[in-house]
Amino acid sequence: MKKFYLLSILAAASMTLQAAVFTSPGNGETWTMTKLAAQEEAPVTVDETGKVFTVAENVTISAGDTFQMEDGITIKIARSVEIDIEGTALMAVNERSLITATEANVAAKYIWIKTADATAAVEVKNLDFEYAALKLSPAFGANISDCTFRYQQASVSNGTAGLQLGGVGVGENESYTVKNCTFEYNKRSAIGTASNASVALLIENNTFNYNDDQNLNYPHINVTACDRGVIIRNNTIVGNRDKNLGGGMVVADLMGVTSNAQTLIENNNVRDCRYGIAVYSKQNAIVRDNYLFNNNTEKTPANGGSGINFYEPNGEGLVAKVYRNHIEGSLWGVTVIGCKDVNLGRTDVAEDDENYCPGLNVFINNGNGSEQNGFDGDSEFQRFDLYNNSSNTVYAMNNYWYVAEGASPRVSIIDKEDNPSHGEVIYAPWAGTTATGISTVDYTKSLTGVKYYNLNGVQSATPFQGVNIMVNEYNDGSKTTSKVIR
Repeated sequence: MKKFYLLSILAAASMTLQAAVFTSPGNGETWTMTKLAAQEEAPVTVDETGKVFTVAENVTISAGDTFQMEDGITIKIARSVEIDIEGTALMAVNERSLITATEANVAAKYIWIKTADATAAVEVKNLDFEYAALKLSPAFGANISDCTFRYQQASVSNGTAGLQLGGVGVGENESYTVKNCTFEYNKRSAIGTASNASVALLIENNTFNYNDDQNLNYPHINVTACDRGVIIRNNTIVGNRDKNLGGGMVVADLMGVTSNAQTLIENNNVRDCRYGIAVYSKQNAIVRDNYLFNNNTEKTPANGGSGINFYEPNGEGLVAKVYRNHIEGSLWGVTVIGCKDVNLGRTDVAEDDENYCPGLNVFINNGNGSEQNGFDGDSEFQRFDLYNNSSNTVYAMNNYWYVAEGASPRVSIIDKEDNPSHGEVIYAPWAGTTATGISTVDYTKSLTGVKYYNLNGVQSATPFQGVNIMVNEYNDGSKTTSKVIR
């Protein structure tokens, strides 16, 4: 009995030590990693350079205090450990700083900024996140720029995105901008928001490469629609063709948290993903001037592979105008499932009419083997540029279809002629079969590989402990190098 009692005490003591945290007093102090490392009670140590800090247990900067990120430092976070900032967060630095894990592939949690009494957006700039994520839910949101997010180790407790925005109890002032950032090799999504809350978003001029590294059907951008607007524009998204389930982007309201959501998706380049753009549930959307190429990695066409997919099965709430998009090489060009009104071109009304849409979408080589999809039993390639799987009429006038010379776009459209339960597609007049609807296509360079070299010149696909030279290789043959410390 005494032996059991002693073991119980030791086990309880061990659990207490493992759960130890440091919480700042909340008395108006400013905390840096250097100051934390100087506190005997804080689970933070620093190496001899004074620039590399290790966080062994949770740290909380309380409301009333300030956390100041220092220039040119490295923060290593241990497995399942997080840094919570409930006070003021000063996260913009002049010299790049790195937030990483204590070792490669360790699931550190995140830095979580959740300042409830903020009066302005938090500024986050020039930070590199590797293995650990950044989670943000301050009262006024945040502006994130010139940051990188790599290798986030997704899990239920760590979240499912390298950059996680918003949360339950979102305030009316909470909005986010994400600009000029790079997202690579995150295990699931690159950017994500909560499905049961929505925040205003601007995602602009970012590069996304090879995310959904676990190959679990997560898009690079996975966000909830918002009444105050979601704008996704001028981004480049490149999927990994060796991992076939990663999608391009999804804007959805699967839990009905919005009433008048507004979405704008424009000027994005999305390639080599399972699908390009997905707009789900009730919202008012404009999808224009996007270049969507070879989003066809889905192995079973019946399960997906659309250039653009609109899905709202109740047929009551999704309204979209779709124009000047280039859609090439998808298993399905555009698919409409349910929805209230998806308009891909309506030129039989005046330009100032609310129903007017210029069309000018370009459809090239979208389709798949029909035997896989239960049509005519022939395994030959069959064109599927526009699939109206709704009971509504879909207008698709003034588009470029790239069918055989003298042929009608009818050959690449599925509607009521193919299934009486479907609505009609009105595609005439069409703009032609040889011109492009986008005058210039931006073939933005994309990442094709990453290599690491230690100081002895030894190469590896993953970082060495200590100093690494990281070499990014791009599809145009160019390379960039940077120093990474593990």
